[in-house]
Amino acid sequence: MSGSRQNFARQSAWMVVATLAGVVGMTLVHMVVSRKGGSDAYAEFKALLAVFYLVGAAQGALWNLFGQQTAAALDDARAGAVAGAARRVGAAIAVFGGILGVVLLMGGDSLAARLGVSGAAALWATLGLAVAQLFVAVLRGLLQGRQNFTVLGWVGILDGFGRLVAVVLLFALLGGGAAAAISGALIGNLAAIAVGLWGARELLRLRGGVFVWRAFFLRFLPLLGAAAAGQVLTQIDNAFLKAHVPGDWELGIRYSPAAQIGFALTQFTVPLALVMFPKVARSAAAAAGDADALLRLTFLATLALGGLAAIGCTVIPWLPVRILFGPIDPVLATPLVPWFAWSMLAFTLGNVLLSNLLARERFGIIPWLILLAGIYLAALFLGIRPRLAAWGPDTGLLRVVQLLGLCNLAFLALGAVFSRRS
Repeated sequence: MSGSRQNFARQSAWMVVATLAGVVGMTLVHMVVSRKGGSDAYAEFKALLAVFYLVGAAQGALWNLFGQQTAAALDDARAGAVAGAARRVGAAIAVFGGILGVVLLMGGDSLAARLGVSGAAALWATLGLAVAQLFVAVLRGLLQGRQNFTVLGWVGILDGFGRLVAVVLLFALLGGGAAAAISGALIGNLAAIAVGLWGARELLRLRGGVFVWRAFFLRFLPLLGAAAAGQVLTQIDNAFLKAHVPGDWELGIRYSPAAQIGFALTQFTVPLALVMFPKVARSAAAAAGDADALLRLTFLATLALGGLAAIGCTVIPWLPVRILFGPIDPVLATPLVPWFAWSMLAFTLGNVLLSNLLARERFGIIPWLILLAGIYLAALFLGIRPRLAAWGPDTGLLRVVQLLGLCNLAFLALGAVFSRRS
């Protein structure tokens, strides 16, 4: 067991480094676009990226599906069936992209005018990026299921830093603009696809099994629901606040720094669940009996790392603000930092338990997660929105974070209940 723990620690450390590198690259892309392209180009860039809230759930579902199926394929025949499914799903993604491409070809300029986009080129780049990200999700699942974490980490790095390099070069050669920014992100994704295909080449060569679309969708749709619920819990608060609070609330100073710190803390712990997932799926498929030990190890490691970070953010909440957002006055940003830290710790612990259940193909928790996401949305729009003006920025923003924390605790409780049942 000590050898497997060392292997787990080594793989987890690499995935933490790779995940952080990818996130840093993506963050720097926003800085480059905002500074080099100007406010109009950056606003258009952000608006076009909003489409990936829709793609994000499909990405997560494809990643989890192919990760679980690949890990559970204990022989070449079953692995060949998974490879065949990946090839057919990849072809379906390409056909879907082609259909949308025909639509753009017929009316791209008029659609760009209706959406307030500078030109059809930006829409073409956005379509290409959406399709590429779906391909990347399939490849990530195959690599994760094969426990090829070396290549999986490089896919994440290229997805982040690859797009950063491409954006910088395109801005230098073509000038600033949303089309150049999205095209740079697309180039980074294409590099990630090339590396992912190389890493999964032996698996993709295998043949075997019969692909049945109905069986695929019966597995895909529950995972899509789980991924959509996760998107709501992690993404909707910023969009909600930007749409419903006045500019003088200074979200960029009061709320966004604490939210970014909370997100950054997850990048130290979520990769542990990524490493656990295929090991549990394979152990469960082989009835090896060590899946529960892997779950305990991952849960305790996540609790230890995340707990230390949350304690640090509670004792000295101004320090991460100073490190990540030097020019910002920490007096306004720090009150929400401890709340976000503990909220995201609950989320990452819940994510470990959810990953364990999905790896075992235990989908009973998913309707409850969807219900929880619905309750969260209802509480935001029906409970908090009417009171925001009366509360003011200090109380109003605190109530939003407290609601998020409460829902993340409920997520953790659901994971604990269904993990005990399984």
